[in-house]
Amino acid sequence: MPLHKVGGRAIHYHIGDDDGDVSPDEEPSYLTFNGTSLEELLEMLKEETGLQDVIMCSRSPINGKLLPLRLQLPPNNAAVHIVLVRESSKGGLSSPSSVDVCDI
Repeated sequence: MPLHKVGGRAIHYHIGDDDGDVSPDEEPSYLTFNGTSLEELLEMLKEETGLQDVIMCSRSPINGKLLPLRLQLPPNNAAVHIVLVRESSKGGLSSPSSVDVCDI
């Protein structure tokens, strides 16, 4: 699957288990996103997966921890790799003010 597609942004995503873990053998799901905001992307992923109470996270390239996507999408329609984590998971955010790390 292409990492970048003209006419939209490639979104590669996994659904994490209760600990936020993803099997290394599991291929990511893929969709093309034509919107501009994280809110639009989250709604699209909710529709695609049928999940409602999820947090969009990405892995830190420094330490591999999951970080919530909260501000904006990367520039230039760059491909995005996301792990969806259920809000009720053991490693989910403990409070709305906890914006730094999903701690998974």
